[in-house]
Amino acid sequence: MRLINSVDWQPVGVESLEPAADDVVRSTCSTLVVAGPGAGKTELLAQRACYLFQTGKCPSPKRILSISFKRDAAKNLGQRVAFRCPDSAHDFDSFTLDAFAKGTVDRFSAGLVDDWKPSSGYEVMLHNPRAKDLRPWLLNAGVTARRLQSLNDQDLELKFDHISHGIELPYDGAEVKAGQRRLGLRWWKEQLEKPAGTPSLTFPMINRLAAYLLRTNPKIKKALQETYAFVFLDEFQDTTAAQYALIQECFEGADSVLTAVGDGKQRIMLWAGARRDVFEIYSTDFEATRYDLVRNYRSAPALIEMQNIIAESLEAGAVQVTSGRDDLSGGTCEVLEFRTPETEAAYLADYIGFQIVSEGKSPRDFVIIVRQKANEMIVLLQAALDVKGIRLRDETLLQDLLVEPVAAFIVLVLRLGTRNRDVAAWADLVDQLELLMGSAAEREIEKVAQQLKQYVLNEVEKGQSLWHLLEGIVDVVGKAPFINTYSQYFSGDFLDFTITGLANALEGAATPGKSPRDQVNELCGEDIIPAMTVHRSKGLEFDTVIFLGLEDSSWWSFSDQPEEEKKSFFVAFSRAIERVYFTFSDVRDTRWGRRRQRQSQIGDLYTVLDRAGVAKRDLR
Repeated sequence: MRLINSVDWQPVGVESLEPAADDVVRSTCSTLVVAGPGAGKTELLAQRACYLFQTGKCPSPKRILSISFKRDAAKNLGQRVAFRCPDSAHDFDSFTLDAFAKGTVDRFSAGLVDDWKPSSGYEVMLHNPRAKDLRPWLLNAGVTARRLQSLNDQDLELKFDHISHGIELPYDGAEVKAGQRRLGLRWWKEQLEKPAGTPSLTFPMINRLAAYLLRTNPKIKKALQETYAFVFLDEFQDTTAAQYALIQECFEGADSVLTAVGDGKQRIMLWAGARRDVFEIYSTDFEATRYDLVRNYRSAPALIEMQNIIAESLEAGAVQVTSGRDDLSGGTCEVLEFRTPETEAAYLADYIGFQIVSEGKSPRDFVIIVRQKANEMIVLLQAALDVKGIRLRDETLLQDLLVEPVAAFIVLVLRLGTRNRDVAAWADLVDQLELLMGSAAEREIEKVAQQLKQYVLNEVEKGQSLWHLLEGIVDVVGKAPFINTYSQYFSGDFLDFTITGLANALEGAATPGKSPRDQVNELCGEDIIPAMTVHRSKGLEFDTVIFLGLEDSSWWSFSDQPEEEKKSFFVAFSRAIERVYFTFSDVRDTRWGRRRQRQSQIGDLYTVLDRAGVAKRDLR
């Protein structure tokens, strides 16, 4: 690749960057980038990678490490860099922070002393034990029954979270209390001694273990720092104490230059341990210069004005954002009030149906967002839309599954094998094979792609169900390339687990009379309206956002954590490109039956909507 003088370098694939973004892209020191919704955070990082590669600021064998907090975000950034800077994409590593931590532990576990070494093939616990399991464990560990009775379930779980992963290993700090040390060491000992294939360590524990490994192995730490000249940290506002401790252990005091991007107004993971002070402590520890991005390229101008008012209610002195779009028209937001959830469902189904049939909208232009329990909240709307031939689906489980590399690879092959022509799928599959097959010649890669397509065509012609083909698809290239390429597959059976999950999803799509092509469309969500919680919607954008249930019962924890709930509200609002609708129903079905709904507990949300000029429409 011919290098470009840094003065002459221009953004790739976009006309220009706002001044602050351009300064960040060209920066030679660590930075903190505060960027609100629609500011183009992912594009900023992709452009910075291009700049560093194309100007020779990151010469091979130096690499760039990008850490995101969601798998789809990590995948998206990796794809953007590969598209804009294909000659250097092999020097760009895009992981979730949890995958990076697990990869570090799995690859360098020999550097751990025996007392802290997990068994080969250990499995990850997705959650810490719940209170009902903790109480007998703690009682057996010597905590008095009286002490346990004094703690409610939530407080007990929070205290145990701190004991299990909130303290730096090996619990020898002067600030660690004797009781914490005793319980923490006992817990870790039991988990590390569990046999292979048994869930034993949570991701926060793995973060702590990775930091301990690096702290006790300076040579490994030095090798890591020399490998990664530049580090990107996306969605930085959600960084937990354990995650920050790992970042700090890896790169504080090193020559590596860090770029952290986030938005305090979208910090909605405090319940999961996100640090409130992470911007401040990072700025101090890494002497990072702060930049604020002031453009929103997503939302219509009228929605941006409303977002600015909501942002000011969250953060005094919040930067006022302007539109980065050429089209300065459009933007609608209303609160729709109904007598019952049945009338709500009927109205929304008519509205969506009209938009699709008469206005040319696609089902994927819409999203149904709820505060919690998406599968329960959407039942009536699902039925009303079904009558019109429109599908609505809870995306909760599929969101994580379909961004897994092996699942994405299989879906590309299935698309090719069930369509006469799919140029985009072919190009993406070739890109995937180039990554998996390393130095293989272009002709060999295209030969394998054609072999994969033909395999599916042949099996479908024989009448084989699609979910029976998955192992065969992977066997064409072998599991080893996936294991060697993607750190999450290094150990354990997560690769097989993902393939099984995809098979189950395909089996669920195989209703009688549905063609293989329709089954693949169903799996990918084509022509299906997605439904999801606020947390799942983060980082996504849709033409029209419909938020079901702006009511006290959906926001039951508002009085306990108003700051985080207001930020969740801001996240939901800011997913919209053109339209946002919030709904309120006088009654709603709950676990105790149909109950009357109120707006008193979340009155602050209605107050800020009034201040933003959002109208209410009474449809009772």
